[in-house]
Amino acid sequence: MSMQHDPDLDDVLQDQELRHVADLLREARMTEAPLDDAFRSALRRQLMNQAWGMGGGGTPWWRKVFGPTGMVWATAAVGVILIGVVVVLTATNQPGPSDQVVVTSPISNQSAVRLQQPIQVTFNQPMNHPSTEAAVQITPATTVAFSWHENTLSVTPTAGDLAPNTQYQVTIGPGARTASGQSLTAPKTITFVTQPPPAPSPSPSPSARPTPVTALTGQHLLASIPEGITTVLWSPDSSTVYFVTGKGALESVPFGGGSPTVIAPDGVTSVAINPAGDQLAYIRKANIEILAITPGTTTEVVPTAAPVLVGWTTGGVEWVSADGVYTVAPGGQGKVAPLPATGTVTAISFAPDGVHLAYTQDQSLNVMDLGTGKSTVLGLPGAHFLGWSSDGTGVMYSGAQAVVLADLGGRNTTPLPAGEPSWSSQDEVLLGSDVNLFVMRSDASGQTKLADGTFHLPVWAPNGIAFTYFRGGELFAASAPAPAPPATAPLAAATSVVNAFMKARKDNPDRANAYLDDNGRKAYSSATGGLNLQVTGDPSFSRFYLLTGQLTGSHPDTAQFVVRIVLAHNNLDVKTFEETLTLVRTQGSQQFLVDQAAAGSVLTLGSTAEVVSVDVTATSVKVTFDSDLKPETVTAGVIILDSKGKQIGNAPSYAKRTVTIDGLDLKSGKSYKLVVLSTVQDVSGNNIAAEYDLTFEGPGDKSGDRHKDTSPSPSPQPSPSATPSS
Repeated sequence: MSMQHDPDLDDVLQDQELRHVADLLREARMTEAPLDDAFRSALRRQLMNQAWGMGGGGTPWWRKVFGPTGMVWATAAVGVILIGVVVVLTATNQPGPSDQVVVTSPISNQSAVRLQQPIQVTFNQPMNHPSTEAAVQITPATTVAFSWHENTLSVTPTAGDLAPNTQYQVTIGPGARTASGQSLTAPKTITFVTQPPPAPSPSPSPSARPTPVTALTGQHLLASIPEGITTVLWSPDSSTVYFVTGKGALESVPFGGGSPTVIAPDGVTSVAINPAGDQLAYIRKANIEILAITPGTTTEVVPTAAPVLVGWTTGGVEWVSADGVYTVAPGGQGKVAPLPATGTVTAISFAPDGVHLAYTQDQSLNVMDLGTGKSTVLGLPGAHFLGWSSDGTGVMYSGAQAVVLADLGGRNTTPLPAGEPSWSSQDEVLLGSDVNLFVMRSDASGQTKLADGTFHLPVWAPNGIAFTYFRGGELFAASAPAPAPPATAPLAAATSVVNAFMKARKDNPDRANAYLDDNGRKAYSSATGGLNLQVTGDPSFSRFYLLTGQLTGSHPDTAQFVVRIVLAHNNLDVKTFEETLTLVRTQGSQQFLVDQAAAGSVLTLGSTAEVVSVDVTATSVKVTFDSDLKPETVTAGVIILDSKGKQIGNAPSYAKRTVTIDGLDLKSGKSYKLVVLSTVQDVSGNNIAAEYDLTFEGPGDKSGDRHKDTSPSPSPQPSPSATPSS
C-alpha cells in the first residue's frame, strides 16, 4: 500500500473504520520489500474498474456493494487488511535473537575454583566496555582490574589471587550495554566457590654444582634415540622396556642392558602390553598388529574404522575409533561403548585396568567408565591428562598446583608441585624436570630430592624400584631407594582425620562414629545434650573447611581445630557455624580420634567481610579475610589478647586480604584470643557485622611431657538441625 494519499482508494473504502485501519497501515514501517510498481498499477486499475462497475447505471451502487459479489469483495478486503495489521504488529514487536544478551563463565557453579586466575565473563555479542565494567559488582567486596579479549571480560583481583574457601557472586547489572546501546534486561549473576589455600610445599631451586648429588643407583644407558621418544612402557615383570621413537619405530631393550630390538620399523602410533606380559598390541598403518612375544609371531586385526588408540582388558585387545570403543568379539568386532556425539572428542589413554578411558571433549578432560558409558569431568576446562596410578584406580592431571592426583570420580584430590609425574605401585610419585628429580608419596608427604640434573618422561617399572628417564636424546634406566615407611607429622595426621570425619558427617554419618573416642561419642550424643552428628534441614550442609589447626600438646599428641560448616539454600551460602574439635593420639597409637567438641552460634551471612583462615605460630598470627579491607581500619580492629585480657604483639600489618600480628611469644598450652572488632571495614565501607572472637592455644612443644585438657571456644551447644537459629 502506498505511503502517499490516494483519493481513488478513498472512494472505494467508504467505511470510516476501514479508512482508519488504512491510515494505520500507512504509518507503519513495513520490514518487507516495497511492492513492484507494475503490480501496484495493475491493482489500481482493477480496483478502479470495480468501482466504475459499481457506479454504472441500471442498479444502485448500494445494491451492488451489499449484493453477494460486493459482500465477497468487502469481506476479502477486510481479511487482507486484518492480516496486514497482524504482520505489522508482529514484525515491529517481536525481538530477534541478537536482542538477548547471554552471559556465561567457565567457572560458574564450580566448587573448587583455583585461586590463581582471573574471573572470566563471556558475552554473546560485543559490549560497551566502560558501561559493562561499571556494572560489575562482586561479593565479597574485592578491588579488581578489568581487561578484554574480544567478547570476554577478565576480572582480576588486584591482590593477585582470589580468597580461599569463599563463595563469590559476580553480578553484571542492568547498566551494562551492548556495543549497539542495548541494556541488559535483568542482572546476570555468576556464582562459584574457591578451593582451600595450598598447603606449603618445598620449592627446590636448581643446583649450580657441576657434579649432581644423587640417591639413585645403577644408572645406565638403554638406547640412543636422537629423534626423540613418544611412549615408554614396561613388561609386567620389570625386565624389558618397550618404546616408540619420534619416527614411529617400536623397539624393545632389556632393563639390564643390551642392544635394542626393532619390532616395527615405522608407522606405530599407539602400543599396549597385555596384563600377562606375553602379547604386545600396536597400531600401524590403520591396522592393529598383535605380537605373541615368546614365539615372535604376529596376527592382524583390521578394524572397520581406523583405530586411534589401543589397549587391553582381561578379555583381550580393545581400541578406539572415531565413534566408540571396540573389541574383538565372537563373530567379528563388538562395540564396547560409544564416544560422545557432540564436540571435538580425542581419546588419550586406556587405564591399566582396561575399563576406563581418558579423553577430551572440546576443552574438557573426562574419564569414561566403559562398563556403564558414564563420564566424569576432571578439573577445570583446559586440564591436561598426565597419567594413571599403577592399578588404574587413580588419575593425574594438570591443576592449580601443577599436578593433581584424584580418584576416578574426580574426588579426593591431592595437589603436588610442578613436574613430569609417574605414579608407582608403591604409591610414590616421581616428578622429573629440567633441573632435578623428586619423589613423594601420593598424599604429598615425604618429598625427597633424588638427584640433580635433567629427568624427562620418568616411567616407573611395575616393581616400584626401577624407572626410565629421557635426557639429551638418550633413554636411561636407574633404581630409586625403596620407600621408607610413612612418617606422617602429627599435625598432618590429625588434619587428615578431621577432613575424613567431616566428609563422613556430610555423606554417611554412620561412618563418622569411627573417628570418635569414648569422650567424642559423648560430645556428639543427643542423649546427653551434646552436638548433632548429622547436620540436617534447610538450609542444608553444603561444605566445610578448616579455619585453623595446631598441635597443642604431646605425650599423648593433642591437636585442636576450628572447622567452619557452611549451610546453603538453593546452592547459595546463607549461614555458617563453627565447631572446635580436640583430637588425641595416645602414646604408641598412630590414629588420632576426636576427643572433645564444641559448637558456636549459627550466623547469617551478609555482604560484609568474613575470616576464612587463621595461621598460628609461636611468634605470629596471620588472619586471612575473604574481602579487601580498608587498611586504616585494621590497626585498631584486629588484636590478640592473652589469658588475662591484655593485648599483646606488635601493631598489625595488612597486605592482600591478610592481617599479620608478629612480635608474639605464644606459650604452649596457654590460652589466647583473636578479636576482630566490628570497626573493621571492607573496601566498600561495610563494617563487619559483629565482633569475631577465636580462642586458641599456644603451639604445642614436642619436647614437653604434659597433656592439658583443653576448653575450646566457642562454648558447647547442639549442632544445627532442621531449623537453625541465627
